[in-house]
Amino acid sequence: MTAPENKPSKRPWRAAQWTFLGVVLAALIGVTLALLGRPSPDDSPAATGSAPPPPTVASSASPSPSPVGFQLTSAAAVPQCADLTGRGSKPPGREVGLFIQHPGDPKFYWAKLLTFAGDTWRAERVVIGAPGDAGKDFNLVLVPMSVQAVVEFSKHDGTTYAVENPPVAPLTTFRVTRTPAPC
Repeated sequence: MTAPENKPSKRPWRAAQWTFLGVVLAALIGVTLALLGRPSPDDSPAATGSAPPPPTVASSASPSPSPVGFQLTSAAAVPQCADLTGRGSKPPGREVGLFIQHPGDPKFYWAKLLTFAGDTWRAERVVIGAPGDAGKDFNLVLVPMSVQAVVEFSKHDGTTYAVENPPVAPLTTFRVTRTPAPC
């Protein structure tokens, strides 16, 4: 007498097996999407020359007041040391940082955090360019910042600190022209 062969069963899968496979696949897809959409652990930028974390989008589960779009209310012709003002709403759970960029230069130079009062903002004594930059255009770039990014950039207040890209996508950019007035 010969021993029975161990052959895989050719029975069709039962409904329970298909259901289990579907649950496993759905869980894998869900985890993958969650990991891809998760913000990086630190929104702080890397030093000049290295890539920053990818932009993230903040979401809010509860409704908030209608945001006020960002506008520059101070003059578009600015001295080297300027007080800048405007209108705009602070994003929930974020601060707003000001970076300065000379058009054509890939670097964004940290300036400071905006201060808000209702739907208006202010940045005092912002240094725009060097003494010889009269007549040149500059971009004022407003960027929403996480607590981690605020801590990192605040270490560089009062110093020249540049990054290749802001920590996340900017809220808006304003073009200003430097006047001859120095600091």
